[in-house]
Amino acid sequence: MFQGWWQFFLVICLVFLLITGSLYFQLTALPRIWTYDLVRQLVAGLTAWQTRDWLVLSGDHFIVRYQPGDAAMAPLVLKTAEAAYQPAARLLACRPGGKSLILLYPDRASLARQFGWPASESAMGVYWGGVIRVLSPYDWVDSRDPGEVAAVFTASGPMAHEFTHLLVDMKARGNYPRWLTEGIAQEVERRLTGFTMPGSERATSWYSLADMDRGFDNLPDQSLAYRQSLLMVDYLLQKRGLAGLQQILDCLGQGATLDQAFQQVLGTDLAGFAAGFQRAVPLEWSRAALPARGPAGLYLEL
Repeated sequence: MFQGWWQFFLVICLVFLLITGSLYFQLTALPRIWTYDLVRQLVAGLTAWQTRDWLVLSGDHFIVRYQPGDAAMAPLVLKTAEAAYQPAARLLACRPGGKSLILLYPDRASLARQFGWPASESAMGVYWGGVIRVLSPYDWVDSRDPGEVAAVFTASGPMAHEFTHLLVDMKARGNYPRWLTEGIAQEVERRLTGFTMPGSERATSWYSLADMDRGFDNLPDQSLAYRQSLLMVDYLLQKRGLAGLQQILDCLGQGATLDQAFQQVLGTDLAGFAAGFQRAVPLEWSRAALPARGPAGLYLEL
């Protein structure tokens, strides 16, 4: 009974913060960063409490919680996450304090239930509220050979991608558009593993930045949305490099709008950035296979 009331109390606190924060932001037009850290900690704490009965495996920077059927997969997930920690944290100049929680779900249905998705949802990983959620390799790797599973999960699994979402979230304190974090996550993933998502086979034009900002998840061509996010981050890197990207995230974390951050770091507003991108980046790149890229090399010549 006490545990049920404690969970109820945490939920009420979270709802109260969200409502009062929303009203405050409407009155002051300030970004959401002022209550963001507390909300993230509450969500992460509630999630940890809800999974307190799961099995646990702990490393230097992560804690993996899992079900008995994934006892063989948990060490692989932890090892892959720990391998991504240093290079990803160095690229974004962000090192989270404490240990980040990773939840390992045995199948798509159990992962989808956490977000009200249909069981057919294809996501292999999700970051939200300070917690990384990962689909068991047993559910999507077409092998039971331990060596093959490890090779596939390391090369194309979601750990580098989802950990980058966590880093962006913490550095910008929740103050960023979806396209930016998706582009950065793909960029870091490509540098660390060489993996890139497939491009679009039916793109006829780039999406407007307003469309990318307003309803990223509802855009009809999701392959184009993700590829365009990656290419826009590439374009940003070509202009100011990793230092510029880090500065933009720092500005966002201090409360600047994205337009203000771009003007301060890039010397152009969002409209100018978007126009420059559409002039410089050929639409063919929405379809073409992109090369893997190491930590030092920029392949774009804009």
